[in-house]
Amino acid sequence: MRRPVPPPEAFTWQDAFHIAIGIICIPVGAIILYRTLSIAIAPPAILAGGGFIAFGIYRLYTAWTRLRLYRQIKGAKKP
Repeated sequence: MRRPVPPPEAFTWQDAFHIAIGIICIPVGAIILYRTLSIAIAPPAILAGGGFIAFGIYRLYTAWTRLRLYRQIKGAKKP
């Protein structure tokens, strides 16, 4: 069973770090895929590049979800 993402109480440096990692992983995965397909097709390299891209998208999705929850909570607390 999947555990729901806890609602954040503040935007932390860890959230910023997760966003940065997500932003970095997508181009790294694209570079790996481009170099693999232009030189020699190798299944492990294709899996690694695809994995980087998928992980980057996952990181950005979870960061977006937490940021949206934070904004909802922050808006609800205003009197």
